[in-house]
Amino acid sequence: MSIFLFLKQFVDMIYTWKWLDVAMVILVVGMLAYQYLLIRPDIKSSIRPADVVVLLLMLLLSVSFLRDVSAYQAYIKVMSAFLLYFMGRLYYDRILECDDALSLSSYLIIYINFIYRLFVFGIRFFSVTNANGDLYYYDTDMAYAMILAFIFIAMFARNSVFKYVTMLLVCPYMIFWSDADIQQLMFVLIFIVLLIYIVEIALRKRAFAMASMAILLVLLVSCVVFIHLPMITMNSDGIRNLFDEKPFLNFTNMESRYSDWQSVFDIRKPTSVIEMLFGISFNTTLPLRSFYLKAFFTTGVVGIILGIVLIALTFIAATKNEERKSFYVTIMLAILMLGSGVTVNTMETTQMSWFMMLFAGMVISAKDKSME
Repeated sequence: MSIFLFLKQFVDMIYTWKWLDVAMVILVVGMLAYQYLLIRPDIKSSIRPADVVVLLLMLLLSVSFLRDVSAYQAYIKVMSAFLLYFMGRLYYDRILECDDALSLSSYLIIYINFIYRLFVFGIRFFSVTNANGDLYYYDTDMAYAMILAFIFIAMFARNSVFKYVTMLLVCPYMIFWSDADIQQLMFVLIFIVLLIYIVEIALRKRAFAMASMAILLVLLVSCVVFIHLPMITMNSDGIRNLFDEKPFLNFTNMESRYSDWQSVFDIRKPTSVIEMLFGISFNTTLPLRSFYLKAFFTTGVVGIILGIVLIALTFIAATKNEERKSFYVTIMLAILMLGSGVTVNTMETTQMSWFMMLFAGMVISAKDKSME
């Protein structure tokens, strides 16, 4: 498990070697089979409502995929994310022992890309506005990886001057000196959650922390809804007034996304009750760059409801978990994946979905452990 978690972030960085993604999926299947045979869990007594929801989502996605099998690459990526959920369920105890693997790989990911940027831009490295993704494909992918590494270092790495220099100087530099607008906002939110965690642990203010988390999540959901309103109202003036000439979201980029989103629905949109309920197809050739719209396009209202139920069950289980570190890591990963989903199909990107689903499975198992 330590080797798997260590390698995962590097496989995401070496995106051009597509066969590594396939190898990782095969490894996950093998590890699941091995752990199942090792512990022989009683399925009837150990299955939880969240497990049922995940299985229903997998079934719904499979039906959608069968309508257009040309989208097999995206389908495999999404289904592999759900496999990581079950890995979190089975490997809960083993994953908790992998702090060093997660933190070491995170340090390496940050500094390999940092050194690469210094090499490419030289003395101009502080005037960078578009890092061209560094060793990733886009700045969005690079910044996501930096935030992911920031989370693991903050929560799992041993305290040291090097740790805080990385968290407070190097990592923010990599994110804010790039063209990753949405990830800059996500980093600010993740940093706020980290501060809430510190307040809870240091001052034992759990009620205050939970109230703060609730407010933060409500604000995030409100922003997601607001950003998608133009798809319903066909009027983007409100978005323009909020984001134009302001940090975090460039309206020019958002306007191009609205154009892409609208073109998809002009070409093909749900027309019958069945399509509204269960979606149309898994076709990814259309430029639908939004996790939320893609989920609706693919799985319909039923899929959206199942997704909301899964998120709710995960958060409820996380709040009941006395091991607060895994609770906060799950919240951070959820904010990162769901927030990034405004502009990226996060479930179709293994970098963005695998760790979130892994820790979601962990908190469901953690709830069972705490009740024993």
